[in-house]
Amino acid sequence: MGSTATASKSTGQLADLWKLLYPRSITVIGASDNPVKLSGRPVDYLQRFGFTGRVIPINTARPQVQGLPAYRSLDEVPGTIDLAMIMLPAEQVPTAVRACGKNGISAAIVGASGFGESGKRGAQLQLELEAAIAETGVRVLGPNCLGMIGVRDRAVPTFTSALDETIELRDGPVAFVSQSGAFGSFVFTEALHAGIGISHYVNTGNEVDLSVADVLDALLDAGETRVLLAYLEGVSDGRRLLEVARRAHRLDKPILAVKVGRSEAGARAAQSHTASLAGEDAVFEGAAHQFGIVRVDGMNALLDAAQLFATGRRAHGRSLTTLSLSGGAGVLMADAASAHGVEITAWDQAWQDRMAAVLPPYGSPSNPIDLTAALLADPDLLRCALDVALAHPDSHLVAVLLGNADKHAEQLVDVIGCAHRSTDRPFVVVWTGGSGDAQRLLRAQGIPCYNDPGRAAAALGALVDYSLRPAVPDPHRPSGVDPTAARAVLDAVRTAGQTQLDEYASTRLIAAYGIPSAGSRRAATPEAAVSALDELGGPVTVKLLSHHVGHKSDIGGVLLDLVDADQVREAARTLLTRASTAELADAELLVQRMVDGDLEVIVGTKHDIGFGPVVVVGFGGVLVEVLADSAAAVAPVDLDTARRMLLSLRGSRLFGPVRGRPACDLDAIADVVVRVSWLATDLAEEVAELDVNPLLVDRSGQALAAVDCLARLTDVPTTP
Repeated sequence: MGSTATASKSTGQLADLWKLLYPRSITVIGASDNPVKLSGRPVDYLQRFGFTGRVIPINTARPQVQGLPAYRSLDEVPGTIDLAMIMLPAEQVPTAVRACGKNGISAAIVGASGFGESGKRGAQLQLELEAAIAETGVRVLGPNCLGMIGVRDRAVPTFTSALDETIELRDGPVAFVSQSGAFGSFVFTEALHAGIGISHYVNTGNEVDLSVADVLDALLDAGETRVLLAYLEGVSDGRRLLEVARRAHRLDKPILAVKVGRSEAGARAAQSHTASLAGEDAVFEGAAHQFGIVRVDGMNALLDAAQLFATGRRAHGRSLTTLSLSGGAGVLMADAASAHGVEITAWDQAWQDRMAAVLPPYGSPSNPIDLTAALLADPDLLRCALDVALAHPDSHLVAVLLGNADKHAEQLVDVIGCAHRSTDRPFVVVWTGGSGDAQRLLRAQGIPCYNDPGRAAAALGALVDYSLRPAVPDPHRPSGVDPTAARAVLDAVRTAGQTQLDEYASTRLIAAYGIPSAGSRRAATPEAAVSALDELGGPVTVKLLSHHVGHKSDIGGVLLDLVDADQVREAARTLLTRASTAELADAELLVQRMVDGDLEVIVGTKHDIGFGPVVVVGFGGVLVEVLADSAAAVAPVDLDTARRMLLSLRGSRLFGPVRGRPACDLDAIADVVVRVSWLATDLAEEVAELDVNPLLVDRSGQALAAVDCLARLTDVPTTP
């Protein structure tokens, strides 16, 4: 049935989930004799689809349910039961779970709604259900879920209407786990119609116990499952999902995910640039890139990618060879491929000559290869061209583009099938128009087939990115960090009854992690500011310093390019007057040495509700939210991940040589990102948000200095 579980999972936990995924006996608690009712459907489906195990209806009023012996309670059932499907009203579910635990049933599915999704009473019922789970140790799928479809054993403890239709369950290497029941059912049926074999479809519902990550983790140990699909509306335990993604990466079992629910940043976005840049969706996007999750946009893209990934083939490069009967189709494919990071490069002359030898005189041997409509009259032309294409060393990927041609479909499909079997390279067909018979014949042979070049290109791009994916990061703490010194700064702020650090304290905080800052001095009076100028040397900036003020420029709290004592004294008086007007009782001054830079970068952290501490990078300064050019990753990160984050920015070419000036030292900037990520990790319980903005970068090879910094602490509960 599957491989041995990893050491991180106990034998008991694996066995419980195995009884959910591969049950040999299923009881339906609250089963109806009416197969049309929701509570009657699971019994009907289990019989109709030929479940190979034992079906045990529980009904307090009937000795028989849909022709099967029924029992009034679990106490009366002889023998062992692997899985219970609880089809009772929400109020009765906690009691039913306790009955399962009493009778040795370790896995249950709860179909009822009316829990956490439905208001105050439902939330209370969900707490009662959680208590029952904690008492009994029963692993629960749901509540508010449609259940599961296990295709191999025809284990279908579900009431989804998807099985009301005439549908052929086709086993295969793809498993699908969805938080949404209805949408998940749509994807499941579309997958079957597309010829994709599905080993399991599991709906997790409210996830009071088992999450998408838990089910995916168990499915990784199913030997027949090679591709995992996921539909996510939210991620409550992102670190758990990333553990599973790390293991999937190691096993080369890709996770393809649709993640919906793009949210606005929280109420503190106006105070923290990082919170604005790293909303929930940006964090998931960054985490997916980090840990090798293939994120796709929507149902069609998910199924398109599933077709290709299910072949088990991997790409060894990005070069695509395209053969078509239409030059226009080849150009369209080239444009689409380029948009998805796939390259269609012209062949050198020697290989063009080899291809030209098998083409008609009016064909084009330069990739994309135009076979012309002559191949319809002579399918052998396609065979010869494919032989040359597959011999070409840089044909990392192959695509055949055809259209209509029903009259010649059988011969063309035979040629394509032979070529597909002769290679282990990723190989797709785009067949547009016609009756659809050709597409079905190709898919029956396990050949991915699409009706649009853009969809094929997107699937190929996803496969290439996955195939060439970097190793999952294994970060190590950099030298020169002092968490003890950082906590001393935070303790002083807490002692003062504050939760927001002023810039001086924020700078001391990042200095404990070896992050460079512009030299600065604190000053309470204009004369103290002048003394700071004497120590630092000019020119300087004078800033208003208050833990009440986040963005000083918004209130005119920054005065620049001050070179002598008179300018500094006047600036200090002006800022203290503005502070008095704004009723900032704690106001002081910060005198900071002016530094120049070619680029302004933001490096920040926030605490994400699903993934915990997160690090964010982007192009910064006062236009940071206007530019909105940023990348996020789950902290901590290693140097390679930090580099990739910087290079993923739309403006990343700015890090390279510009107008004869040398490139920036990307590693120096990446080192700051790494250090900020470790600060976020070590102080996750203390630091809610941190902005280093801007970090000034020049082209002399240095990440010069942080010239502004803002940190906000987590709220501390009041002790009663």
